[in-house]
Amino acid sequence: MSRVTQQVTLVTGSSGGIGAAVVDVLRSRGDIVVGADRAPLDGQQIDDFFELDVTDERQTKDVLRLIVERHGRVEALIHCAGVLGGTADPLVTTTEEFERIMRVNATGTFTITRETATLMRDAGTTGTILLLSSVAAKEARVDYLPYNASKIAVLHIMWSMAKILGPAGISVNAVNPGPVNTPMWSQLADQSGAAHAARVARAAQLPMKRFAESVEVARAVEFLTAPENRYITGVSLDVAGGAHLGMGS
Repeated sequence: MSRVTQQVTLVTGSSGGIGAAVVDVLRSRGDIVVGADRAPLDGQQIDDFFELDVTDERQTKDVLRLIVERHGRVEALIHCAGVLGGTADPLVTTTEEFERIMRVNATGTFTITRETATLMRDAGTTGTILLLSSVAAKEARVDYLPYNASKIAVLHIMWSMAKILGPAGISVNAVNPGPVNTPMWSQLADQSGAAHAARVARAAQLPMKRFAESVEVARAVEFLTAPENRYITGVSLDVAGGAHLGMGS
């Protein structure tokens, strides 16, 4: 990809497990990749980076403005930023924690999607927005309720924005990972008190009998954000080793 046709791509959560893999894959594709996270990742090869708290509306607007000032445009947003939460049992999860997780995962997604969409549409950019949801959005679960609820909210943001932005030539999609070998899964397993047993049990539930690697999720992101695939929009793509087979997508 020549410098003239390089896509300027913003990756939020760029220091996390999936976000860092997305950065590597998209830089290999030839994108100019701008990362945004609460702190940079030591040693990460990236074209630019901004500190960003996705719950801060003013900071979100400022970061997008600075990206345009430095790079001229934003053609793709991959929103990976998110948190799991610290309490598994919904019956002891506080309202404060529920609201915090929803603010990061759902409200933060809405804010950065709205701001990026407005920026693209006002500039006449035929770009793409890719949101990270989860297969946890698609089934009843007995733990981490705020996370699960926030991730189905992400899907509704994606579906609405796909309809709104289609006429402007902007595609909006979501990738839904299942269990992935990332620090977030390690947190969940550690909190269960039996990390290895929890990992084995969860993997056994999947047709592929293993967790995904972050790069496998990143490859799905790469496909859905490729300029030649702009006609694909409103898609919720599971990267989950066969989870939910027979239950629809």
